[in-house]
Amino acid sequence: MQSTEEGSQAVYGLIPGQVLAGRYRVERWLDTGGSAAVYAGTDLEGGRQVALKLLMGHQSSPQAVARFHQEIEHARILDHLNILRVLGTGTDGGRHFLVSELLHGMDLGCLLQRQPPSLAESLRWLTHATCALEHAHERGVLHRDMKPGNLFITRTGMLKLMDFGLAKSRHVPSMTAHGAVFGTPEYMAPEQVMGTPITPATDLYSLGVIAYELLTGQRPFRHLEPMPLMFMHVHQAPVPPRTLNPQLPEPFERIVLKLLAKPPGCRYQNAPALHVALRELWPLVLPEHSQGQASPELP
Repeated sequence: MQSTEEGSQAVYGLIPGQVLAGRYRVERWLDTGGSAAVYAGTDLEGGRQVALKLLMGHQSSPQAVARFHQEIEHARILDHLNILRVLGTGTDGGRHFLVSELLHGMDLGCLLQRQPPSLAESLRWLTHATCALEHAHERGVLHRDMKPGNLFITRTGMLKLMDFGLAKSRHVPSMTAHGAVFGTPEYMAPEQVMGTPITPATDLYSLGVIAYELLTGQRPFRHLEPMPLMFMHVHQAPVPPRTLNPQLPEPFERIVLKLLAKPPGCRYQNAPALHVALRELWPLVLPEHSQGQASPELP
């Protein structure tokens, strides 16, 4: 993606060799999302390899810039092994960019398209995601967009929670109007769909959708149109996971269905409670790793 600039207009993309803010050299393009592009780069002050998340020029409205910096403020509150570490931010010729640690691996969405995970891998990644939410929720940050594309799996099997662009916290002024609906329809909790107040249980519902997908190979609700899909989350009961995967141990199904309960009060009320429940599942999967595989690193 080649950069272009006309007058004072922001450059839409970067090319290898460009240097941002006199400090960060662009090495290669990595990915492009809805409003930003991500590049591998080098911090010339020390030689550290970093990721550069650039707000795309056509997205540089005042609201988009404010939301971009809101993501940075949320990320600065958090410091956890299972959360992408944000190192800084800056501007360069009208470009707004975020600097983070550079990860090697792929996001969970891409990984699921390649091959189904083992039961132990699924449990490890769900536990890592729960640990990330536990840390964020303790600091008053709700993610509000839990989905496989925002969960990165490193080459060593570590999960990292990313993208706090839709997050809500008590520390950062909200950009969201009361009753507005934000999130990804495939993973939205009923209360998100209805525009009613959200809680930590909202993120846990979305994690329940991810758990269902990990353990069965498909999402609990599917529809080509977003509005019917969203209301399936509100009104339709999911098919029990063991119907789709009879080999799944019953305690896994019980946890997933509790996470997917429609009333928030019927779910796990916080990430520590879910963490305890997940820890009790490890004896059911450890035999997988006694057949010549390394045991998972338990949190």
